[in-house]
Amino acid sequence: MARAVLFGTPVSPGIAIGRVRFMHKARQDDERRITAAEVAAEQETLRAAAEGVRASLAATMENVPEDLSEYRDVIAAQMEMARDPKLLKATLARIENNLVCASWALKLTVDELCALFRSMDDAYLRDRAQDIRAVGLRLREHLAEDPARNTEDETPGVLVAEDLSPADVMELNLDRVLGILTAEGGPTSHTAILSRGMHIPCLAGVTGLMDIARENEIVVVDGLGGSVLLSPDETDEARFAARREEYTAWENLTLKSARWPAEMCDGVRVEVQANLEGTNELAALAQCGADGVGLYRTEFAYFTDRLPSEEDLLTEYAAVAQRAAPDRVVFRTLDVGADKMLHAQAVLKEPNPALGLRGIRFCLRHQGIFRTQLRALMRAGAMGNVAIMLPMISCLDEVQQVRRIMQELHQELAAQNLAHAPLLPLGVMVETPAAALICDALARECDFFSIGTNDLIHYIMGIDRNNRHVAYLNEPLHPAVVRSLKHIIDAAHREGIGVSVCGELASDPFGLALLLGMGVDTVSAAPRFVPGMKHLIRQFNAQTCMELANSVLLSTDVAASKRMVREALQQSLGQELAFHTTSLFTHSHP
Repeated sequence: MARAVLFGTPVSPGIAIGRVRFMHKARQDDERRITAAEVAAEQETLRAAAEGVRASLAATMENVPEDLSEYRDVIAAQMEMARDPKLLKATLARIENNLVCASWALKLTVDELCALFRSMDDAYLRDRAQDIRAVGLRLREHLAEDPARNTEDETPGVLVAEDLSPADVMELNLDRVLGILTAEGGPTSHTAILSRGMHIPCLAGVTGLMDIARENEIVVVDGLGGSVLLSPDETDEARFAARREEYTAWENLTLKSARWPAEMCDGVRVEVQANLEGTNELAALAQCGADGVGLYRTEFAYFTDRLPSEEDLLTEYAAVAQRAAPDRVVFRTLDVGADKMLHAQAVLKEPNPALGLRGIRFCLRHQGIFRTQLRALMRAGAMGNVAIMLPMISCLDEVQQVRRIMQELHQELAAQNLAHAPLLPLGVMVETPAAALICDALARECDFFSIGTNDLIHYIMGIDRNNRHVAYLNEPLHPAVVRSLKHIIDAAHREGIGVSVCGELASDPFGLALLLGMGVDTVSAAPRFVPGMKHLIRQFNAQTCMELANSVLLSTDVAASKRMVREALQQSLGQELAFHTTSLFTHSHP
């Protein structure tokens, strides 16, 4: 076993050292041509495997602990996926048409569906490929007549898998999992959310992982720097063990002060809120000390076999609002594309879905779905501090249309004598160049702005973030990006409304210093990062951040801007800077 370094996306911070334990034991390389006479038998084998998977998932669901009960819905969705026509019928047809064995046909179908989802612009939808792959893995294990999973080994170790689903995790003794490495997935995958919730260091999307890693090999998971070290020598192990102890002490320190206000050295206070992917993260809300919820994604309820009813949505939204009260929860309205929610892959029927019928455009086109969601949000508003945020805004008229709809819904709800909040704060997510350029007019129509930095950079720079050929343009310090951010913040403040940033840039220490220097009022990130961000802010000086931002705003040299930011942060934080993950200097080219 040779020493090797791999790289991935750090989705749960921390450092782990342990032996590799593969999640999936069974070999799944059955790729045989068959004759026409064998088709019926192979198809029947696949049907039987699907039933076996459904039975095993049903058994797993019974073992889901109460504090993770939300994942029962995910497992239930995977049970349904095991008989979904898009997966099962397509595979049955491929067996017959291509004359290949069930396992091979399944692999081809899963790869095709995963590619479909991965090509989507929305990170959440991209990560839903994980569910398809998870079900595919289970089906292939059953086809291999070896459904055994590596769950009996009680030796503590680093779990390695192509991908993990909540059902996989529920079958594990998490006390024995030191770290997690997956070849697939991203920051919004189930693996990422679960690992953050469990405080297990995790890297997703580790390139070359499944080809290079070997069972029982010692591995170092660096969930801060984004690297994986296979077969480290004694010096490596000692170095990372020392760093792990330092990080643990630092993290405990930030947790102890998590409920303290995020007030800079010169008295300027900043709201630090949590971004939640679903109700399964509610338990983390109080612990992380967040000042409310800056972004609650509402898409999850729609990824089932039926559209959620108003009562379904009300139950979910009320639970979040009541848990966060009296702090505010900003619900982002449905942000998907395509004309049918339950067939999200139809997004690809559009030539370029990232620029197509998505976000508010979709909701205004399909007002029946939108009105149901707005009614649920307005009713939940009577039970907590609720605000509504509209994604993908590009015209003033879009906001005005929503206000008119909400006025109509208020009259409906009042006529039905249903408790509701008629005047919920309404804001927009500024993420298109159009919205950035008309932000002065939007500010007069809105109650707040939230800046989605990931998409804003994407659209300003005219790049597909998934295209590695233009990855060097994914540059937060590009003058066009920096000046746009300042323009949006200033326009909002001129009209007396607040500005928050809920994108990745807010949890990056370098980005955070810049945003605060430009006058952002609120930042939000995954709950796991909130204590560290508050701790960081308490060490900043508002005047210093403002001077740094002004220097960067005047610069047209990205490399020089990076040097300025790095030097400023190193002066403020010293060695502590290493305890923060950063995308500003790792995702873009020099």
